[in-house]
Amino acid sequence: MVGRLIGSLMVVCVMVPDRFVRALDAFEGVLTATPSDRWLSPSPCAGWCAVDVVGHVTAGLLVVEARAAGRPLPEADPDWRELAGEDPVATWRRVRAEMMATLGPDALARRIQLATGREITLSEWLEGYPLELVVHAWDLAQATGQSVVFDADLVRSALETAEGIAGWVREAGKSGPAVVVAKGADDQTRLLAMMGRGSLGN
Repeated sequence: MVGRLIGSLMVVCVMVPDRFVRALDAFEGVLTATPSDRWLSPSPCAGWCAVDVVGHVTAGLLVVEARAAGRPLPEADPDWRELAGEDPVATWRRVRAEMMATLGPDALARRIQLATGREITLSEWLEGYPLELVVHAWDLAQATGQSVVFDADLVRSALETAEGIAGWVREAGKSGPAVVVAKGADDQTRLLAMMGRGSLGN
């Protein structure tokens, strides 16, 4: 009886990671500030326009939702531009709301297997998700003529995640080679460089 009670309390205490929510907000801030005539502007991701970045990140939220619901993951990427639709902001907000609605305690405690073979809880995976959101928010900002400086706490968290997986990401062809930065560079510049991006403003 006591064991079941403790287990129930542990499940109840599992909450959506705060950094994940703040990283979603950071991406949405850049998204909503995007001028309507800049969706087809080229991004730092070779071959991607701004709308492709948005579609890619929105597709990522569909993966989060599928993991939360215990459904199989898509076997192939969707057409990101088609997914973003005619109103990328409205599409993002709808998908985000639907995803957040699935992130209850049971879903967050669900164990999932990553592409690297590692098995962790969904909540633990979301702790590292700010890396995806922060880097692509910067990509979107660069594509659409915006300057963005992220919260130091978000950047430090994303940098820690990047230090653990950047090599695997490059080997998988999901990022370009690391960029050399000056000694003493700030965390945001180091993060972007590690993920194959130039310094802020380049």
